[in-house]
Amino acid sequence: MDSDSSGDIAFSKLNLLRRLLFGRPRVRSEEELQEVINASELEGIINEDEGEMLHSIFEFGETMVREIMVPRTDMVCCSTETTVSELLEAIIASGHSRIPIYQGTTDRIVGLVYAKDLLKYWGVTDEEVRVQSVIRTPFFVPETKKIEELLKEFRTRRVHMAIAIDEYGGTSGLVTIEDLLEEIVGDIKDEYDLEEEWITAEEEGWALVDCRLNIEDFAAHFEVSIPRERFDTVGGWLVDLLGRVPLQNEQLIANGLAVTVVECDERTLRKVRVRHLSENEEMES
Repeated sequence: MDSDSSGDIAFSKLNLLRRLLFGRPRVRSEEELQEVINASELEGIINEDEGEMLHSIFEFGETMVREIMVPRTDMVCCSTETTVSELLEAIIASGHSRIPIYQGTTDRIVGLVYAKDLLKYWGVTDEEVRVQSVIRTPFFVPETKKIEELLKEFRTRRVHMAIAIDEYGGTSGLVTIEDLLEEIVGDIKDEYDLEEEWITAEEEGWALVDCRLNIEDFAAHFEVSIPRERFDTVGGWLVDLLGRVPLQNEQLIANGLAVTVVECDERTLRKVRVRHLSENEEMES
């Protein structure tokens, strides 16, 4: 994504606002502006996608990095012991143009390697170049930073990726400028993106759910209310309910939903099956 993308989006939002506010009484509060956006959708002045983009602006300023970042367990990283040829293989396999480099464990990220920096070493033997010579300094941010502030820092520093850290200084995840812009305009797909099915419909009302799915998207899909507390994902919600990581094939009932664990290990939930309870089941529960 080029460095002008955020500016283009800002210009697009201004044009949308001008269109829907033209000829209307002065808007004096956020609530009034939200009402104008809803009315403009009904009147056909803007379409549904444009309305969602404008509504997302209000949430953008309150969203934290940890809510949208790629968690550490899903990061594609390489060790400082990795050879240049192995780095190139990781970049090609993942489709990422930047790879975090760790020393010892992924809890200690020491740098980033850019694909473009490796091009000049194409065909060079591993003995002729050290990985340390192509490592760039990483940009660290707290996982609690508001993404509106981070977007400004990305533009000021002219970088596109940050490593999120927790309160103890350990690696929490990573976030890119594309992640931030997707919060406004929705998913941005390019030719290297792999399709991810967060929710897959199955027979008899069941759905297979990726536990990395944002809890708000999950609640909206199943039309249930789940108060957000100490978690951001489906996996975090289920761990919070039980106080531990659920076991393989374990079944539980919560918020009018039946949940069965399909894929997990001792530390991480990966897949669950979910369906709405029937009226009889709800009465019995």
